[in-house]
Amino acid sequence: MNTFRRRRGFTLVEVLIATSLLALVLLGMLTAMRAFARSEARIDERIRIDEDLRVADRFLRGVLASISPRTRPEAAGAPRQIDFSGAADQLSWIGVMPARHGAGGLYRFHLHVRPADSGGPAALMLDFAPYIAGADGPLDAAAVQSRVMVAPVGTVRLRYQDNLKSGEQWHDAWPHADRLPHRIALDYSGMPHPWPEMVVGVVPASGPLALGGGGITSGPTVGPR
Repeated sequence: MNTFRRRRGFTLVEVLIATSLLALVLLGMLTAMRAFARSEARIDERIRIDEDLRVADRFLRGVLASISPRTRPEAAGAPRQIDFSGAADQLSWIGVMPARHGAGGLYRFHLHVRPADSGGPAALMLDFAPYIAGADGPLDAAAVQSRVMVAPVGTVRLRYQDNLKSGEQWHDAWPHADRLPHRIALDYSGMPHPWPEMVVGVVPASGPLALGGGGITSGPTVGPR
């Protein structure tokens, strides 16, 4: 009888206790794995957003740094006006498209914010079309292309700094029609992840392409997406 008692199996209570402990261990492991998966997804999303911002930052720095000082068509005796318009929430200019982004050449650009109620989140958009000599006004709807630079965004603020020593203050809207700003600042606020303000020094583009002649008629494949 003593030998029989020593060789008997677990009691029902012991089995229930062991099963309960195993279930608790498995539940803890499952919770930890879910938390790890959520953290990994957040890290991946942050990396994606940061990479999009870096690509947009590099591209915008390139096209904003080489603005063409072309003048608008003007009547005889009228004051000289650069084909450039800068406000706090949008910017229009003529500049050189870098060849590495597709077909290079002279383009007309329009940087603005697409509202959140336009079929998606609020986004910083860049519209562009090949420059046509003598054409003034908004971009031709038939030739314009649009790219999302940054999404989602909260508030986008543009500022402009004069190129005269006596006027180093920043302007929310560019007040001078006869010259380009010396610096352009672009600030994103209200974003899920903060990003530092971008300040670009404007070097007016020179050469026959920037100062005269027509633009390239084929469109580029410009990033970031």
